[in-house]
Amino acid sequence: NAVCTHLGCVVPWNAAENKFICPCHGSQYNNQGRVVRGPAPLSLALAHADIDDDRVIFVPWVETDFSTGENPWW
Repeated sequence: NAVCTHLGCVVPWNAAENKFICPCHGSQYNNQGRVVRGPAPLSLALAHADIDDDRVIFVPWVETDFSTGENPWW
C-alpha cells in the first residue's frame, strides 16, 4: 500500500534509488515498505492485490504480517 504513514500522500516507487520516496515531505521506504528516513512514523501497510476483469483491486491486509510474524499496526 503506497500511502505514506506521515500524512497520507501517495508514495511512488523510485527505480533509480530502489525505494519509495514520498513527494510531500521526503519520507523514504525500502523495497519491503519499511521506513528508512522520516518523518513517517510507520512502515507502509500491506495489502492484498488481485486482478479482476483486467483491473487491479487492493484489499486491506488483516492477517499477521508475514515478514515479522506480528499483528499489523493498521
